[in-house]
Amino acid sequence: MTAPVAPAWLPGLIPVGGDWNALLGVLYAVFERDIKRGKPRVGGVPVWWDRRLLAGQTYEEGFWHLITKDDREYGRIPDFRRAERLAWCAAVIANCGDAAVTSWRYLEGNGRPRRYFWLQDHDYVVVLEERTTARGAVLVLLTAYHIDGPSARRSLKRKFEKRVV
Repeated sequence: MTAPVAPAWLPGLIPVGGDWNALLGVLYAVFERDIKRGKPRVGGVPVWWDRRLLAGQTYEEGFWHLITKDDREYGRIPDFRRAERLAWCAAVIANCGDAAVTSWRYLEGNGRPRRYFWLQDHDYVVVLEERTTARGAVLVLLTAYHIDGPSARRSLKRKFEKRVV
């Protein structure tokens, strides 16, 4: 079976070997370019990210959620599959209307509507939460990650089947 052809708009993977601290600098430069300065939008609605700096952190929470995963024992730990795909996040958002991206709204159990942008052929998903602020509607970038198994795919398929308009 051959690998699916990537859409022309999808950037290449970021090499993630070597020293983690040096890699953080490379990854953060991509985050700054694509998210902070790139200021993504979906249908004219701005995409925000979690700008909080938690105790002892150098980088914003929104950045960490794009390159690390939650571990019950250790907290957030590096996720190299996410990290190497960091440049995909803004590209998927910018091209969420492309046929290669499955897009939908889903009402989470907490009542908050989220938007999912799933690049199915490449096992990558971006999750945005809809919010209303004093300035109007915004989408908050919660996470983006490489889907690493059949249970994660099934979960996304269930959410797609229960999508809302």
